[in-house]
Amino acid sequence: MSSHHIHLDVIGGMAGDMFAAAMLDAFPELRQPLETLLASLPSSLHASVRLEEAMDKGLTGQRFKVCINNRAIEDKTHLVLMPDVQAVHAHAHYSWKDVMDRLESTDLPEAIERCAREIYTLLAQAECEIHGTTLERLHLHEVGAADALIDIISAAFLIHHSNASSWSVSALPWGGGTTCCAHGKIPVPAPATLKILDGFSWLDDGQTGERITPTGAAILAWLKPRFAPVQGKSGRSGYGFGTRQLRLCANVLRVCTFLAPSPAMQQETVLSVQCDIDDMTPELLSVAIDILRHRDDVIDVMTYVGQGKKQRWTTHLELLCQPKHLDAVCEALFSQTSTLGIRFAPFGRYVLPRRHDVIDDSQHTWAVKYAQRPNGEESCKLEADCLSAISESHHQRQRLKATVEYHFACGIGE
Repeated sequence: MSSHHIHLDVIGGMAGDMFAAAMLDAFPELRQPLETLLASLPSSLHASVRLEEAMDKGLTGQRFKVCINNRAIEDKTHLVLMPDVQAVHAHAHYSWKDVMDRLESTDLPEAIERCAREIYTLLAQAECEIHGTTLERLHLHEVGAADALIDIISAAFLIHHSNASSWSVSALPWGGGTTCCAHGKIPVPAPATLKILDGFSWLDDGQTGERITPTGAAILAWLKPRFAPVQGKSGRSGYGFGTRQLRLCANVLRVCTFLAPSPAMQQETVLSVQCDIDDMTPELLSVAIDILRHRDDVIDVMTYVGQGKKQRWTTHLELLCQPKHLDAVCEALFSQTSTLGIRFAPFGRYVLPRRHDVIDDSQHTWAVKYAQRPNGEESCKLEADCLSAISESHHQRQRLKATVEYHFACGIGE
């Protein structure tokens, strides 16, 4: 199976069973290998899976169910904090060590076991932080423990065998309201879910209830998906349904595959931060631009001259920055210029991996920049600061650039 990018459209919600169902709908050839793997698990798990055809709001796909004694599990209580050992035994719960021992006893392939262990640990650690306890004191409901383990093992298997080189995800539905758990009523999204998904984008679509489960959140967090716009040639798609019915949309998670770009091309999101200035002198504006250009959080600065309101000559100023630096860059723009308003918008871009080095030539050391091209070739460029040191003539600078870069091409001075 070739390498590709996978995008997750979280329409109705995200849970472990919805992820497995959507992936199996997109990759039906993985169904039999997954069932074979799950059938080989120790009998202590006492669990199997059932994949069913499903329809919701006119969409068709799959529903993934974990079964014990051929009966689908409806209990979704995965993690609870038990106050004492007697309560644990009375309610047939498993300690964290018991669950990890169970996972180790499955004799899964190393990559799948490691993935499952890391996803489960993300989930458990979030619960521990929320409840102010440790993994050693965390206990898992007997039914919920088997359910979560099968969901997570299945997710790990499908992640590994999907051969995805990267992942992205849509904004997540907030839900809101409250839900009941072992501790009583808690707000939605559940505290552990919110803890796991710190930094993810959310939206409120007007439909309340738990839309992202803690298990679904842990899978998402492990994938480390990006939030850049989807680009590339589309391929497979799959639909995984939850059991709950939503009023305004299907309770579905959609998986879409895209042809992955060359490994030498790295996709990222940058922000274009813009303003127009018509009331600063060229002298003062040039000082401000120079200060902004030398900031570590500014990738680049570009200026364009145009005509704005009242026929004034206007300088259009555009800065590029990483999304996390937006506030700091806007504050700098307001501080260094006379602008009263700033616009910004996200843009996706591809960048090539690069490295910096030096080349010795003619008894001088010259700084150069290497870039890895998609076809496997490596290019070399003399840094502009080296050229600025040559003041004799344009011809001298042109000759230096050609000489240094030619030496690289011939393998001289490396």
